[in-house]
Amino acid sequence: MGDKMQEYKSVAKYLKKEQSLKKKSSFLVRLFKKILICIVFLLIGLIILKMDKNSSNKIHEILYEHNINFAYINSLYKKYFGKLLPSSEKTKQVFLEDLEYTDSNIYYDGVSLLVGDNYLVPILDSGVVIFIGNKDNYNNTVIIQGENGINIWYGNVSNLNVTLYDYVEKGEFLGEVVDKNLYLVYEKDGKYLDYKDYLL
Repeated sequence: MGDKMQEYKSVAKYLKKEQSLKKKSSFLVRLFKKILICIVFLLIGLIILKMDKNSSNKIHEILYEHNINFAYINSLYKKYFGKLLPSSEKTKQVFLEDLEYTDSNIYYDGVSLLVGDNYLVPILDSGVVIFIGNKDNYNNTVIIQGENGINIWYGNVSNLNVTLYDYVEKGEFLGEVVDKNLYLVYEKDGKYLDYKDYLL
């Protein structure tokens, strides 16, 4: 009876190992397919550029004279290719209410909002985190490039729940306001926008 039990255990161990190998190989096949598709698109693009001078000039203009909307590129990639690498999904804190403030005043290139002590800031628009650091007059600042190309600056925040180049979604928890002032700036292509067009 002991021999049979030992045999069952070794068979179960073998099957588990084989299943693990199959998962790894299927992941590698998917990864290989995605890389091949990217290479094919890259080669097609290079052939078009080589054949057509106007396309080459247009690409040069886009790359060197305009901001590239990484958030939009990221959303397209996720839509058609999914995530490249599997990741352990962390729990994200989502707020059901809108941004709440009691007063607003023009502040440099944006607005200063009066909020409560240790106010938890919700992300106002989905996009990619393109900057985290200190900005003059805004203290610790997070800049999120939205899928619509508008960069939103969140100034005077700490205890951040985001890291550089994260893709974040509207309503997720960004961080806490240091005191009672949250600074917001709306900017696109180097031009500051009127916050009244975006805040309720």
